[in-house]
Amino acid sequence: MNSKQTKWLVGLALALLAFIVAVELRRPDLATSTPGGTLVPQLRPATVTRVELTRSNATFRAERAGGQWRLTAPLNYPANDLALNALLDVCSKLRPRQHVTGAEATRLVDFGLQPPQATVLFQQGGQPVELRIGARTAVNDLLYVQVAGSDHIAITDAKLLELLPLTADAWRDRRLLSLTGLKFDRLRVRNGTRDLVAQRGTNRLWRIEEPKPVKRANTPRLDQLLTELQRWPVQRFVTDDPKAELDSFGLQPPEMELAFGAGTNDLLTVQFGKSPTNQPGLVYARSLATTNVMLVARDWLEQLRAPVWDFTEHRLVDALVPGGVDTIQVQAKEPFTLRLRTNAAAELVWVADDKAQTPTDPVMMESFLANLVTLEAVELEKDVVTDYAPYGLTTPERSVSLLRSGTNAAGALTNTLVARLDFGKTKGNDTVFARRHDENSIYVVSRGDVENFAWSLFQLQDRTVWSFATNQVSALSVQWDGQNHRLTRAANGRWSEGNNTLDELRSVALEETCFRLGQLRAARWVFLAEGAADTKRLSLYGIGPDSRSVSIELAGQPARTNVLTFGHMPSKRNPWASAPDPRSGQPAVFEFPRELFLHYIVQYLSQVK
Repeated sequence: MNSKQTKWLVGLALALLAFIVAVELRRPDLATSTPGGTLVPQLRPATVTRVELTRSNATFRAERAGGQWRLTAPLNYPANDLALNALLDVCSKLRPRQHVTGAEATRLVDFGLQPPQATVLFQQGGQPVELRIGARTAVNDLLYVQVAGSDHIAITDAKLLELLPLTADAWRDRRLLSLTGLKFDRLRVRNGTRDLVAQRGTNRLWRIEEPKPVKRANTPRLDQLLTELQRWPVQRFVTDDPKAELDSFGLQPPEMELAFGAGTNDLLTVQFGKSPTNQPGLVYARSLATTNVMLVARDWLEQLRAPVWDFTEHRLVDALVPGGVDTIQVQAKEPFTLRLRTNAAAELVWVADDKAQTPTDPVMMESFLANLVTLEAVELEKDVVTDYAPYGLTTPERSVSLLRSGTNAAGALTNTLVARLDFGKTKGNDTVFARRHDENSIYVVSRGDVENFAWSLFQLQDRTVWSFATNQVSALSVQWDGQNHRLTRAANGRWSEGNNTLDELRSVALEETCFRLGQLRAARWVFLAEGAADTKRLSLYGIGPDSRSVSIELAGQPARTNVLTFGHMPSKRNPWASAPDPRSGQPAVFEFPRELFLHYIVQYLSQVK
C-alpha cells in the first residue's frame, strides 16, 4: 500500500468521525451521561389495565381484568401474560443514559420521533402514560425515547425494541389451552369410535365413566396429564377466519376431540385434525372458544390416545385412611385375624386375635400394609366376569380383608368391610389372578408381589427371639466346625474355659456378647418348621444336627437352655439361623443380624482359646 493511499484512508476516517461528532455530539445542551432516576417514574405496573402499541398502521391492544391479560385488538384472544408483564417491568425500570434538552429537543424529526417509530400507551386508572419510540442512535446501539408531555428526549437502551412485537401473535398466549379459573369436573377424549370420559368427584378423585363398566381412575396420572397439557405450545397460528374451510385442515369432522366440562355442559373444547403436507410432526388444532386454527406438536396427542388401562387405577387397595381400618383378616393355610389395640404405653399396636394375644412387629406390620396399598395389577384380564371358577376365585385359597368396627343403630358391635382382595390361580408362572370385593373385574398381579405378603402370623409376629439378662447366663456351649467347647460364667462376671480363668479383656467381651444375645431380634422371619416333614427344608438353609450352634444355659427356676443354630450366610447378606419359635416351640428360621454374627459370635465364641 503506497503512502498516498494511506493518507487518503486516514483522511476518510477523520471525515467520518467529524460527521458523527457533528450529528451526535454537537448539541451543547446534552445532559450528563447518568442523569439518574427512571424514564417513566409515574408508571406503576400493578395498576396498568391496558397496554396499546401502535407502529406503522397496526395497533395491538391488550387489557387486564381479574389478573389475566387478553388481546382486544386486532383480535380477541387470550394474551401472553409473561410478555406483557415483562414489557411493563422493563418500562417501569428503564433509565436514560443521556437527555437531549433545549432547542434541539424540538427538532423531533432528527430523532425519529416525528412521526415516532412506535407508540406505547399504558392506561393506569385515569392517568394514561404514553411512551414514544424514535430512531436508533448511530453509535452504541441506543434509542431515542420521549414520554408524552415531556420537553426533553431520552437516550436509552435499544433492547426495549425486542419487547415490542411486529405482529399481534407475539402477544398471544402460546398455550394451546389454559385451565386457570375453569371450574370443570369432567374430561372427555374422543378418538375415532372410542369415547373416554373421566368424572371427578367431590373427594377430588377421578373415575372412568366411559367406556363401561365404571372404573376407578388413576387420579395422580390424570392430574399430571392436566398439568402437562397446559404446557402444550402452539407452534404457529394459521388462520383466525371463522369462515375458513375446515375440511382442508381435517377438522370437519375432527379426527380427535378434547373437552372439559361441568356436569353435562362442555366449557372448553379443542379439536384436532390432520398434519400439514411434509410436516408429520405437527397437527392442526382448533379451540371452539376462539375458533382459530393453529399448528401444534403431534407428540402430545399420544398421551391422549393411550389405552383406557393407562388411565385406570392399577392399585387394588385404595390408600388407607388413618383410623379407617382396625381389623385385618387373612385367609390362607393358617388363617389369622389382627386387631388394632392400645398397649400399656398408650400406643396403637396390631395384636393377633389368638389365645396368646400374639403381638406383631411394628416394622413388619408397616411393611405388610405398605405392600398391600402399593400392590398393582400388571394388566386387566377381563372387565366383567360372572363365573369366577376358571380363575380360582369362587372360593379363593388366599384373601386379605380390611374391616372397620363400629356400632349399629341398636348399639350392637358391627364390622364394616372396607376392602377385600382375593387371589386365585396362577396365569403362567409369574402372575396370579386377583379380584376386588366390590368389582366384577379380574386383574392379573405379579406372583412375586403376592408371595411377599405375610400369609402366616409367624411372619408378622414380634421379632424378639428371646429376652434374658446377662447375669442369668451360667454357661455357653459352642459347637463350631467339628470342635466343641464350654465357657462358664461366675457370679462376679468372670469367665472360664475348662480349668482356665479367662483374662479380663475376654471376659468383658463375653459379657457384651451375652448382653446382645439377651436382646436378640430377628432381622426377618423366614419360615416356621412344622415337624419332621420340614427337615429337608431346614437343610436348604444349612441347618441340621451338625451345624454350628451356641447353647445358652440360663440359671433360675426353672433353669433353661436357649439353643441357637447357624446355617449358611449368603454373600453380603444376613446369615440364616434357627431357634425355637416363641409361640409354638417349633424351629423358626430367621435372618440373624450380620454384624452381631461377625463381630461377636465369630470373634469371641467360634474358637477355643
